[in-house]
Amino acid sequence: MRFRAAAAAAPRPLDAPGFRPAAVLVPLLRRPDGPTLLFTLRTETVPHHKGEISFPGGGRAEGEAAVAAALREAQEEVGLPAASVEVLGALDDLPSIWGYAVTPVVAAVADPPPGFEAQPGEVVEPFEIPLARLLAPGVRRSEWWEASRLPEEIRDKLLASRVQFDELDPATGRYRVWFFHAGEGRDRIVWGLTGRILAHLLDAAFAPAARGASDPALR
Repeated sequence: MRFRAAAAAAPRPLDAPGFRPAAVLVPLLRRPDGPTLLFTLRTETVPHHKGEISFPGGGRAEGEAAVAAALREAQEEVGLPAASVEVLGALDDLPSIWGYAVTPVVAAVADPPPGFEAQPGEVVEPFEIPLARLLAPGVRRSEWWEASRLPEEIRDKLLASRVQFDELDPATGRYRVWFFHAGEGRDRIVWGLTGRILAHLLDAAFAPAARGASDPALR
């Protein structure tokens, strides 16, 4: 499986003192019509990322491992049983604009439930996007944003942390933002931290196919 290979390397920890540890689950679901990835649409009442698309996840409790946190959050937010999840590995930690060091935990679900149940107050709806759609030409793009758009209180730490991921233009101080236009309407645009996680995963699993291939078959 390509995702297993993509998550096989030891993840790089984020060197950003003061950032709080968090984890998200990146679940690849086996469906009859082809593999899908599971996302959530956040409510407008959550403290951060209001109304945005994210993977199931959240802050880690004191002493809690990233895998345990990702599985716990996925069960709480969408009702995905931890026993049905095969953890494949983790990707490099990434910084959040809200001061979190986020570990993406990549997983496979060979026998997913027919549907998922949203956690009240946290999730508007869980939904799936076919992997083929995310790899289709024209779905993915990036923009370079000015650093002034970042929260001032952690701007320097965020920019410094992005250097290791080649997502900062040292000449201009601008940083790269990824977008996946994966459905109809603004509520199906995957961007921000979730877009970065998705871009890194697809690059590791399918590059150069991730940037516009039409055949996303897992091998």
